Parts: sequence; structure tokens; C-alpha cells
Amino acid sequence: MLEQLNQRLGERSDTLRRRIALYIEKRIQYAYPAAARQEQTALRKGEKNFLSVSDLLWLFVIGAFLGDMVETVFCRVTAGVWMSRSSLVWGPFSVVWGLALVLATVLLRQEKDRSDRYLFAFGTVMGGVYEYVCSAVTELLFGTVFWDYSKFKFNLGGRINLLYCFFWGIAAVIWMRYGYPLVLRGMKKVRSRVRPWMTVLLAVFMAVNMLTSALALARYDARTSGEGPKKSIDMLLDAHFDDARMERIYPNAKKVTKAG
Repeated sequence: MLEQLNQRLGERSDTLRRRIALYIEKRIQYAYPAAARQEQTALRKGEKNFLSVSDLLWLFVIGAFLGDMVETVFCRVTAGVWMSRSSLVWGPFSVVWGLALVLATVLLRQEKDRSDRYLFAFGTVMGGVYEYVCSAVTELLFGTVFWDYSKFKFNLGGRINLLYCFFWGIAAVIWMRYGYPLVLRGMKKVRSRVRPWMTVLLAVFMAVNMLTSALALARYDARTSGEGPKKSIDMLLDAHFDDARMERIYPNAKKVTKAG
């Protein structure tokens, strides 16, 4: 009985100690808000070390999948058709969206407590710059334009337009306010048990997927330019990724006519 009584008193003492500590902490934050904000800022700065390579990989894949789904539904609602919005030959993954969410997370993690107007303005400007660069780089690498906004008002070279820049700003607010905290909690729950081997498999799959997609696009560009297969890999790509399949995967892709 004495041992039980001693145990109960110890538990009550621990509970009382935690309540007193919590009360004192709240009073300090109320009395010295500036000091509390500095402490929170210091904690936020320390968070950046927690984004490992595996974290970035998962953020990329999640962003690529969500971006593909959003664009697919958007095309269905606005154009009335189901259209492939994938950047890769296997799976519903948009590389543009995946990289965008990774960059937004890295650049805005320490600014997530800023106002929605700040996040919106940042997303609008940086999203427009990012989309323009992506359009120029993919055209340079594959000789193909994957989106063309020439028919939109306030467009810049058909690569970006003001309306979709605003969409990037809205996406930045939604991601930092709701999406990223939710994903971060989920990643923490599965970090210790499942993620190590899943991350390895996912990294291998995405690497092979991206390499195969790049080769298929390069061969598609060469094939539509009249070049026949020169190597065994060219014949393999022609057999598995013919024009019909590539047009289904990339329905908006337009070959760039080279001068001369």
C-alpha cells in the first residue's frame, strides 16, 4: 500500500510539475512576446537540417503525383476531356510540379509564418520564372514545346501567362498552409520503419523512369524528323514508344520547326 501511495504521489507530482512549467511558459510568452518570437525563429532556422535527400525525393514524387492529378482534373473541367498530363512514360507524374513543390518547400519553409499575401506574391513571381525556364529548357533539349499559351492574354512568348502565374501563387499558399504540414506529419510517422527500403525502390524507379522518358522523347523527336534507327536502342524505343503512344502521353507536345 505504501508503494502504491508513493507511486500515485509521484505521478501527481509529475503532472503538477508539467502544468506549472506550461503555465510559466505561457506567462513568459505573454509578458515578453518579442523574446518568444526570437525563440520560434531560432527553432525554424534549425528545421532546415531535417530536410534530407530522401525527404526531398519524397516531396518531389508527392508533388509530381498531386500536380498531375490537379492538371488532369482541371483539363476535364475546363476542356471537357480526360488528357494525359504526365511528364514520364510510366505513371501519373509531372516533373514540373514535382520540382516546383521541392523548390517552394526549400525556399518558403522559413517563411511559412509570413502572410498569405507574401506567399501568394512569391509564388506568382517565382512560379512564372520557373515555368518560363522549364519551357525554354525542354524545348532546347527535346526540340518540343509541351505547352503554348499564345492564345492567352498577357502571355510572354507563349511560355507563361498572367492567369497561370496567379495559379502558381494560389498553389504556394495552399501548399505551405495545408499541404506541406500534412505531408510532413505523414513522413515523420513512416520515417523509422517503412521509408528506408521504400525510398531506395522509389529512387531507382524514378531514375529509370526519367531516363527512359528522356530517351523516348529524344528518339520521338529524331523519328518525326525523318531519322531512321541507327542503334539497337533506337529500334527498341521505336517498338515500345511509337508515335501513337507518345502522342497519347504528350498530347500537347508540338515539334519546333528549326530554321534552315
